[in-house]
Amino acid sequence: MLDVPVPCQFWRGGTSRAVLFAEEELFDYDRTQRESIILAALGSPDPAGRQVDGLGGGSSSLSKAAIVRPGIPSEDADVSFEFAQVEVSEAVVDFAGNCGNISAAIGPYAVNSGLVEVSEPVTDVACLSLNTGQRFVSRVPVESGRFNPTGDYVISGVPGSGSKIDLSYQSPFGSVNGSVFPTGRTSETVVLSSHRKVTVSIVDVANPMVFVAGEDMGIDVGASPEEIELKSDELRELEAIRSEVAVRLGMVNAPADAMTESPTVPKVAVVARADSYVSTEGEVVRTREVDLLIRLISMRRVHRTLAVTAAMSAAAAAQISGTVVSRCVQQAIGNTVKLGHPAGVLSCDARVEQLAEGRWVVPEVSVSRTARLIMNGHVLIPHTRVSGEARSG
Repeated sequence: MLDVPVPCQFWRGGTSRAVLFAEEELFDYDRTQRESIILAALGSPDPAGRQVDGLGGGSSSLSKAAIVRPGIPSEDADVSFEFAQVEVSEAVVDFAGNCGNISAAIGPYAVNSGLVEVSEPVTDVACLSLNTGQRFVSRVPVESGRFNPTGDYVISGVPGSGSKIDLSYQSPFGSVNGSVFPTGRTSETVVLSSHRKVTVSIVDVANPMVFVAGEDMGIDVGASPEEIELKSDELRELEAIRSEVAVRLGMVNAPADAMTESPTVPKVAVVARADSYVSTEGEVVRTREVDLLIRLISMRRVHRTLAVTAAMSAAAAAQISGTVVSRCVQQAIGNTVKLGHPAGVLSCDARVEQLAEGRWVVPEVSVSRTARLIMNGHVLIPHTRVSGEARSG
């Protein structure tokens, strides 16, 4: 039998790439078949970790997808989407969290697809993440009725420049239970199998995150991803911490279940005080250019840049006394926090407030990205990968 052509678009959003499907194009397929299509499109699973048989790039930031549909009045959104993180080497499609980088492509996709009334030179697109229930506004540059990707805005981790897309999230916290700190504590202790105690901060802004001080794990946070990945014992301990936190957040029943049942949420990151380092672009990032250093662990590998959702949590936590992140900040900071990641610096603006009863809230977080439509057409899915019969309309 011939391969099955499925209409899609291939986008870069921020420092990530994803295959975007219109939900109407997948209507005839059930949930299992949709996951099979996504896996085949990206080339997963690939035991060698290269995704050589698909559009994936062999790393978590380049192995993503989203299913997009028009917003409906009850959602108060122009466009809604379901984000999918795809495991590179295993047949796992995780719909648990959201991706801030790919979120930067949703507004432009909506403009080009006619899902929103267009105005020039900028169109505000109200977007809804179906994964988390979070809403954000994407300010999309427009020319001749379509997204204009050309501009002089530069982001670390992407060569060249593009038009600036501003993303503004309103109250993007509390996806677990409505709180910035879902366990009620700014920091707490996790006991490892070696009986060693490690202090962590569990923060739920954009996505649930676990922050750990690099020095507590014996990790040089300023090192390259490749150097950190040589520390296999320490990375296993970080996964153990992430798994324990998944239990505390009610995502799994036991730590052993986290790797299969919730592999991407929560995420874990190591942080450290600002220091100079050499980025993966070969440029020296000086101490004065950053407020702190951060390295994100995503699906058991060190992220080559930084997930925007992780940056949002870190920017908020950096301003709240008592968190692991705030202890890394050596100088007074405002709402804008500069985060040193492997490819350079990401600036994120987070407004935090403490209410009269002592509870912390994050009314708004904003960040700027670029995006580009790389391909518009069909991805060919081997018929053997779409198990069963497509359901009838």
